Amino acid sequence: MADGRPLHGKVVLIVGAGRPLGRVLAHGFAQAGASLALHDLSPVHLDVTAAQVQALGAECRSYTGDIGKGLPCRALVSDVLDDWQRLDVLVTCLHASPPARLLELDEWDWTRTLELNLTGPFLLTQAAAPAMIEKGGGTLIFVQAGPSADSSPALAASQAGLTGLVRAASAELLPYNIYSYAVDAGDFEDSGDEVDSASAVTAQLQELAVYLCSPAAVGQTGQVVRPGVK
Repeated sequence: MADGRPLHGKVVLIVGAGRPLGRVLAHGFAQAGASLALHDLSPVHLDVTAAQVQALGAECRSYTGDIGKGLPCRALVSDVLDDWQRLDVLVTCLHASPPARLLELDEWDWTRTLELNLTGPFLLTQAAAPAMIEKGGGTLIFVQAGPSADSSPALAASQAGLTGLVRAASAELLPYNIYSYAVDAGDFEDSGDEVDSASAVTAQLQELAVYLCSPAAVGQTGQVVRPGVK
């Protein structure tokens, strides 16, 4: 730990960093001293996140690509490792949420939502875990979407899948000191461009994410955890 920053020297990959939820988490990790690999599907809004975390004193680099397929996921992790020589924390908070109800939902929207929301975290875990094992451990954080004005069956199914994925990851990777958590974003609404950095919800979410990277959180590996509850 340096200057009271618990994540100094750690590299955190945030998938979905160009959106409000990812940006809030990036701020929290930056304040904790981490170096940040910021990813999103396109460069839109990534520049904003990068500028803000750099203003907080964090070193960062930006990456883009489709994480719904295996090859881009492996390429992303490979690029991060080439740039930083390590990967300590993987955070996924990229969510698709087609508004159509069950009987009107298009098959393509259903498939694409599952690709981004569930298959992506699975493929990224497969790609990141060997590097974490080589370094002696790491942390996986799958952030589940907060409330939505639209009731999306595809989103609901994918978020339930994340709960199962985190349990499976914990059971298999715990012997390698890789700890896995699903985070319920609670009252945080991942919409719009502006983020209320002073809100209690934001502060609790940031505090929880940093806490999950600490030895104190190990007893909760494989569980769904919520801001304000430890």
